[in-house]
This record gives sequence, structure tokens and C-alpha cells, in this order.
Amino acid sequence: MSNIRNLRKRVTVRVLACLVLILSMPGLFCACGKKTGSSDEYRKYLGDYDYDYSIFAMVFETPEGETEPGVLYRQVLDLNSLVKTCPMPVCFLFYSGMHADVYGLFASMEQVAEQYHDKVMIIAIDALEEKDMAASYNIEALPEAIMIKDNMQKSRFDGQSRKDWTAQDLANWIIAEAQK
Repeated sequence: MSNIRNLRKRVTVRVLACLVLILSMPGLFCACGKKTGSSDEYRKYLGDYDYDYSIFAMVFETPEGETEPGVLYRQVLDLNSLVKTCPMPVCFLFYSGMHADVYGLFASMEQVAEQYHDKVMIIAIDALEEKDMAASYNIEALPEAIMIKDNMQKSRFDGQSRKDWTAQDLANWIIAEAQK
């Protein structure tokens, strides 16, 4: 009788272990961090070309009717969906249009967007216009950059905690973080 009870306990434990494994399988496949869909699926979350949007992506592409590609500023229509479907890391660049050297900063970021267009996507966010978003990311000084990989914040370029830095230092940081 004791042997039968022990056998039943072992069978019950094995059956429960198998059930746990079977029930957790879908989660293993969904939570692995892989992107689903086509590699260009993220593009449907990009809107028109313009320089006046408060959130825009710096994309390297050939505009319709042109023959040469260049870095264009495209409106981001749905930031969360764009980040979730983008097959590469995304760098949020929080800036202020009132910053004295915003054009020099953007020139460096455009070089990164052109040379590393298949390694990282740069999303520029006007922190003064998008105050709620800046607050949610605890932005304290501008410019500041946050690298997002697999839909999670991975690292931060905090300009306030660095003594001296240049736009090229920020560009080098983005390149290094995108390749990690």
C-alpha cells in the first residue's frame, strides 16, 4: 500500500511538472525579445517629412522623386508601436529647440543616422513640447539620450553628470551602445 502511494505521488509530481512546462511554453516564445512581422513593419508608424514635429525620426532614405538618399525628419505617428516593431535599437534624443547649439547637435546626429541607419534609429523629442514624456523618463538636463533595446531602457547619456562633452561624444556613445 505504501509503494502505491509513493508511486501515485511521483506520477502526480511528474504530471504537474509537465503541465507547468506546457503552460509556460507560449510565454517562453513570446517573451524571448524577438521582433515579429517584417523588418519594415515599423515604417508604418512614420508619417510625413517635416522639421516642425515635436517627435520625429531621423531616417536615411530616398524621398519620392529624388535620386539620392539623405537624412529626412519624419513625424512619429505612434511611438510605442514604432519602438516595439523596430528591428534595431532606438535612441530617444531629448532636446530643446531653445538650446544654443541644437543645429550642431542635429548635424552630428544626422551623420549617425546616415552612417548607421541599419544599426540604430534616432528619435528626436522636443522635451519642452513633450513635457509628460520627458518627465516619465526623468529628463533633468538637455540634451539627454536614452537607448531602448527590446522595448526596454538599456542605457542613458546623461549630459548633466558629465563635466565636458561634445556632440561628437554623444554620437560616439550612440554608436557604441547600438552595437552592444
